[in-house]
Amino acid sequence: MNKSSTFFERLEQFSAAEGFKSINDFAINGLKYKSSQKLNRLRDGKNKPSLEIIEDIKNRFAHADLNWLISNKGEKYLTGADLVLQEPPEPAPCKECALREKIIASQEQAIKALQGQADALQLSMEIISRKAIRKNS
Repeated sequence: MNKSSTFFERLEQFSAAEGFKSINDFAINGLKYKSSQKLNRLRDGKNKPSLEIIEDIKNRFAHADLNWLISNKGEKYLTGADLVLQEPPEPAPCKECALREKIIASQEQAIKALQGQADALQLSMEIISRKAIRKNS
């Protein structure tokens, strides 16, 4: 155990032990971030992890020993009674639910686009109607 390792170095060790190929892989597939930017800013050792990052790790990897990760004290993984005291992780959303959410989001975007087109058509009709009234006057 390297006493002078940084949070980022321990995070790299943990992610590799969990089977992730890189910090980018861990950020995107492990923590479900859109990019690895939140984690990569910790690379130089000057920046400290946010509470959000710590909570995300705790929520997705309940067996991780946050004390080790933050302060390099203890072991990488919780064992025995320590593990039992942790809150159970939230269940991962089902694949069908995720697909349903994507479909709903897509349909909402289509509705907004159609509403915009309907508003534009209505405005065009009002303009044409006004021009016709002026011509007939």
